[in-house]
Amino acid sequence: MGYLSNQMGIMRRYLDRSNDWQKHLLHSHKLILSEVKRRKPKSIAFLGSGWLLDIPLNELLESSTEVCLIDIAHPKRILHKYSKHPNIKLVDIDITGGAVKWAWDSAKGKRKLLDFNRLLQMGEEAVSIISKDYQFVVSINMLSQLHLLIEDFLICKNHMSDIERLQLAQTLQQAHINGLPKDRSLIISDTEAEFYNEDGFLSHTTPRIYTDLSELTLLEKWQWDFDSNFTFSPDYKVLHNVSAYLK
Repeated sequence: MGYLSNQMGIMRRYLDRSNDWQKHLLHSHKLILSEVKRRKPKSIAFLGSGWLLDIPLNELLESSTEVCLIDIAHPKRILHKYSKHPNIKLVDIDITGGAVKWAWDSAKGKRKLLDFNRLLQMGEEAVSIISKDYQFVVSINMLSQLHLLIEDFLICKNHMSDIERLQLAQTLQQAHINGLPKDRSLIISDTEAEFYNEDGFLSHTTPRIYTDLSELTLLEKWQWDFDSNFTFSPDYKVLHNVSAYLK
């Protein structure tokens, strides 16, 4: 479904725009370390660890914290570097609880209906089970990503309407939030994209989060200079508004 190629795309974009991304990544690092210093957890789980760009892994390992890195597929470079580290556990799992298989089955005609209630339940259970053994859980820049590749796949297969696209995003994002443990979770995510033309004027904005976040505690907000050379969108420079929440 394109998860590995998407990971490589993220790395290419980072290498191309590393100076622009640095402020955002450092902000994520500092916020995580601040919460770790305050909470002093013996174990931390990162949901959506990817290339570890926004995770202050070295600092965490210096404190002998047990770290669990969770993603649907870890980059080979990360596996090679950390698979034998005594304080790191790498877990490959579909954090949505099965939405990827569900999408495959839908495209193959094995499911006639898009059962969003079932998706909500599976997602909640998956996050809850994965998180239960860790004293602190960080959802790291993945909340806005949960539906995207699944959505693209189903649209390509003509198995998703515009209404269902919105339902899918809302369901997977709400399930993720619901499954996170209360009083020991941090969520960092882009929430909105701003599109600027070549003259620097704001053309339009699009939401990146489609579910209600009002029950979470807003911790901080900042901006991420996501793409300034028109590679993400050929007509616009793209800036992401990022928020951090506690649950």
